[in-house]
Amino acid sequence: MTLSSRLLLAQGAALGLLTAAAVATTTTADFEGGAAGNVGGWTYGLGPTYPTDNGISGQYMLTSNLDTFAPMLRTTGGSAFTGDYRAAGVTTVSLDLATFDVDFSAGGRPLTIMLINTHGTQTSLDDTVAYFMGPNIPVPGEGWKSYTFDIPSSSETLPDGWLMLDSNGDGTPDGDWNDAITNVTKLQFFYGDPTFFFIFQQWDLGVDNISITVADDPGIPGDLDGNGIVDGADLGLLLAAWGGDGPADLDGNGVVDGADLGVLLGNWS
Repeated sequence: MTLSSRLLLAQGAALGLLTAAAVATTTTADFEGGAAGNVGGWTYGLGPTYPTDNGISGQYMLTSNLDTFAPMLRTTGGSAFTGDYRAAGVTTVSLDLATFDVDFSAGGRPLTIMLINTHGTQTSLDDTVAYFMGPNIPVPGEGWKSYTFDIPSSSETLPDGWLMLDSNGDGTPDGDWNDAITNVTKLQFFYGDPTFFFIFQQWDLGVDNISITVADDPGIPGDLDGNGIVDGADLGLLLAAWGGDGPADLDGNGVVDGADLGVLLGNWS
């Protein structure tokens, strides 16, 4: 067997071990049964209904005649959608959205996910907010659109593409990534760039299947084979995945590189 063949076999075995170790649990607000299915107390700030027509399947949450400059779909109270995302091992958040009607244009607005630490106060001026702008929101006539946001909860630095919001307008972000990711007291989806201003319009909006996925046991960063320790076997898995992505991308920057090696060595057993 040639050296290149042995390397390919080693890489294949490494990927198999990494895949086997990736066990996850998903919690979904599917709105079946109306308010009973509204896990997380999702709201746009106006009382919803839970029809079955025009939905993806079964019931969904409909909010009509919402008068706002930018719809803000958010959680209320504690739930599987809030808490310490790093300790829980949160990996993704996803949802389905539809815009049935709006006064003027809704085009060109990104859907922004916001991880908010309210610090236990009612004012937003001291909030720590980490946010990521995804694909554009749906426009009337476009039907339902599905969105999935990767949450690099294990990263200890602000991940690529994520930004921190200047909540009080003093010109600097309030708090940092770690402050947000370890205490998400409100999860919010903002219809647009949260640093922009928009005109007020009336919106008819649908939402369904809001889901959060967490690792059953996030374990120790660098324990790639899931045996409870970080050792030479994990180092081999990381090296086999070098230059790629996936579970060995320990800092969530999209590539397995020296930074991930540093995280692994920092947790060596």
